Amino acid sequence: MVATKATQKSTAMDYLASPRSEGLVVGIMSLLGYTAPKGGRLPAGVKYDTLVALRDTLEANEDCQSMMASKIAQLQGNRVRGVPKVGANPESIIQAVKAGKISLSELKAKIAELG
Repeated sequence: MVATKATQKSTAMDYLASPRSEGLVVGIMSLLGYTAPKGGRLPAGVKYDTLVALRDTLEANEDCQSMMASKIAQLQGNRVRGVPKVGANPESIIQAVKAGKISLSELKAKIAELG
C-alpha cells in the first residue's frame, strides 16, 4: 500500500504490483536464476536488487533502453482505453469538452442525432 501518512511505510514496489496469476515477478526472477523454495519466498532484497541491476544495465546499454522503451510503448498502445463518462447536465458536458474527454465535433454530432 502506498503511504498516506508521514509515519506509514511505503516502497516503490507498491507501484510495480501485478496480478499474482500472471506470474510476472516469478517469471522475471526465474529468468535471472532466482527461485523461491516450494511455498516459500524469494531471498531477502532480491526484488530490490533486481531493480537496481535493471536500472544500472539500462543506464549502460542504449540498445537495451531502446528495446524496452519500444516494447513498453507497444504495450501501452494496446491497452484498452475506457469510454469517458459524462454526467447528465450541461455543465459536466462542457467540462468534458474542455478536458478533452470528448471533442466538440463529437458533441455536435451527438446533438445532431437528437434533432
